[in-house]
Amino acid sequence: MTGADTTATERPVTVREAGQRARGLGLVEVVTRRELLATLVERQARLRVKRTLFGIVWPVVSPMFLLALYLFVFGSVFDVKIHDYGVYLLVGLLPWTFLVQSVHDSLQSISFEPDLVRRAPFPLHFLPMARVAVMTVPFLGLLVASILYLGVVHDRGIAWSTLPIIVLPGASLLLLVTSISMLLALLDVFNRDFRYVLNNLLTVWFFLVPIVYHRKMVNGPVRTITTADPMRWIIDQFRMVLYDGHVDSYLAPLLTLAACAALFVVSLQVFRRLAVDLAKEV
Repeated sequence: MTGADTTATERPVTVREAGQRARGLGLVEVVTRRELLATLVERQARLRVKRTLFGIVWPVVSPMFLLALYLFVFGSVFDVKIHDYGVYLLVGLLPWTFLVQSVHDSLQSISFEPDLVRRAPFPLHFLPMARVAVMTVPFLGLLVASILYLGVVHDRGIAWSTLPIIVLPGASLLLLVTSISMLLALLDVFNRDFRYVLNNLLTVWFFLVPIVYHRKMVNGPVRTITTADPMRWIIDQFRMVLYDGHVDSYLAPLLTLAACAALFVVSLQVFRRLAVDLAKEV
């Protein structure tokens, strides 16, 4: 190989080339380049294990801490009149804490990888996706443990025949969380100030979604807002399966899944359009 050939082969990818290559990659690459995505997931999992033991157990401890806190405040102090309030609260907190933890973990997934973004031509949306995938593991473990626990302590028990339906809101949740994580990771590159207000926005969203209270307690314009919230639909569907023990119709879970899938596609397209500028912004 000549010196000219060696120089051409080893020439670093320019910012513009990296951006153009990233922009040309979209939904199909999630499947065709799944090995690369799996490698990024494995890399992120190793980093989480290497950095701190507390980072491993926190995704499991955090929902239990919030459950104890809100059960005391709303169950004992304010005495919310909801049957089996501990179970009602647990089922609502499971998907919500998965969303919050994934968003926080994914927010700076691109900003913290400037060298990787500038030099490696790969689908940049894989970075927040990998963070969400890693957070899915403790969520699934906690969900399985909660189902077994509810099968013993919940006075309505678990309707095992309807339990497989939880796959639908589970898939909707994963699509919604991935979409939000991609968009916020993108926003963080262009505006680093957003990370400082994220907690406040999530707190407002938390109290708009009927997690610690029943949705029938909401009236007026707020009820209209919460009705249009896909997270409210997802939590309602988790509760139908795990708390109520029955599903009146498959239509709502299927529509929610379709809406979240559409949001994922739109989010991915937005990401691809702006990916050309990411390499020079990080």
